[in-house]
Parts: sequence; C-alpha cells; structure tokens
Amino acid sequence: MEKYCDTCKSHEEHRQLGPEEKNWLIRRTGRRKVDEFLVCTKPGCRNLRTGFDKRPFGDHIRLP
Repeated sequence: MEKYCDTCKSHEEHRQLGPEEKNWLIRRTGRRKVDEFLVCTKPGCRNLRTGFDKRPFGDHIRLP
C-alpha cells in the first residue's frame, strides 16, 4: 500500500511487519502490540509508521 513516508518525503510503498520484525519492535519500544505498524519498502529507508500516523515516535525508528 502506498503511504507518505516522513523520511523519504514522498509517497512510497509500505508493508506490514513480519514476525521477527514485530519482535524487534516490541523489544525496541516496550509496547505489547505492534500490529498497526508499517515499514517503508524504498531501498535504504525502512522507516516505521502506522496507518494513520506518519510519525508515531518523537524520533524516527527504522528497522535494522
């Protein structure tokens, strides 16, 4: 699905997180549930956002 990416400053394809990525984000943020997060698929970006919030964290968090 195409959404606005706050780090790319353009509309890019995003996808849902896989199981290992969800586990990483849970450990990173301390949240219990991270099903609402999407990751930008543009090469080199991997910025995280939710479906409604393009910048859900104070600082950008990118998947490793």
